[in-house]
Amino acid sequence: MSELTLIIGGTRSGKSTFATELAKKYRHVCYIATADSDQSSQINDGEMQERIKKHRENRPAGWKTVEAPLALDKTVSNLNGTFDVVLIDCITIYVTNMLLGSHKAEGDEYIIDAINKLCSVCKNVPFHVIIVTNEVGYGVVPDNALSRRFRDIAGYTNQIIAREADNVYLVTAGIENKIK
Repeated sequence: MSELTLIIGGTRSGKSTFATELAKKYRHVCYIATADSDQSSQINDGEMQERIKKHRENRPAGWKTVEAPLALDKTVSNLNGTFDVVLIDCITIYVTNMLLGSHKAEGDEYIIDAINKLCSVCKNVPFHVIIVTNEVGYGVVPDNALSRRFRDIAGYTNQIIAREADNVYLVTAGIENKIK
């Protein structure tokens, strides 16, 4: 039976490290990276390249890695039952991909629909799913419309996933707190 776990926290809060430690408890792990190293515009700067490098170094060599910048629901549903757990890192990059990429003309409802589809798939697969996302609502109100739109959509998507999740952890300063 599947189980959906959401791990939420701010930047550099330790959420990916905690998610990795949870996933290490399973034998067969698939890691889904939402940043596409071949085509993502997000990887054009050195800071993002360094983040991705550290994430790769922290993953055990035996894990299967899949890059899925879009259509996460299809990616998850196409995985076979040989995995015990799938770790998706991270939803806010996924939202950014839809907001700024080929689906930007589709509007906010497209993004919300994509998250609802992902939740539906995650609740009906034969493996556990761990999703990592950023809490973006604790900061200063952004000074431009696109950033405010991103913050709002990310907040809505986090609410949807948290509502559907069996477990929700908030990670702050490297300390995880189970809130659901």
